[in-house]
Amino acid sequence: MAFGKLLNVLKSVSNEICGPVLASRAYVDGTLVGKNVGVTLPEVTPQTIEIEAMGKLTLPMWHLLEDMEAKITKPGTDLGLGRMLGAKKLALEIRWAQEAVGPSGDMREFGCKAFITGIPKSLPGSELSPGETTENELTYAVLRYQLFVDEEEMICVDRLAGKCKIAGVDYAKDIEKYL
Repeated sequence: MAFGKLLNVLKSVSNEICGPVLASRAYVDGTLVGKNVGVTLPEVTPQTIEIEAMGKLTLPMWHLLEDMEAKITKPGTDLGLGRMLGAKKLALEIRWAQEAVGPSGDMREFGCKAFITGIPKSLPGSELSPGETTENELTYAVLRYQLFVDEEEMICVDRLAGKCKIAGVDYAKDIEKYL
């Protein structure tokens, strides 16, 4: 997608007030594993360097990132939970619908998707109480993370492929040409 088109999408979205998440679903390897899941998407944090410039100056290095993790809170203990576990790499997909209000008061729904390649960091324990729904929080070490908002790619970080693309700019590509 052209960077100009991405800027137009960001401008239209920035004029809106984002409302609540209406519903969410989680998929593992293309199979539905949970509805109305809670998700904490990965934080993408660059490592920093310090240089001397009128004292200490700390700058981000977007081609070197800190560790990333994602969390999914799944209601219920079922076969879907079983598909989310294991000591192996999993292809996770999170989809959610969100509402927005435009400057004129018009409301619209839009979709978001997050694709995460991750490895479970632990197996969750469950607290069981009669009359209450169980919740299981699963934490994943993230190898790859891609976020789409209203069908436009916003983030694509692939740790193993050396890719860090944010809002259409690949911050790691210039490093590759020197290697």
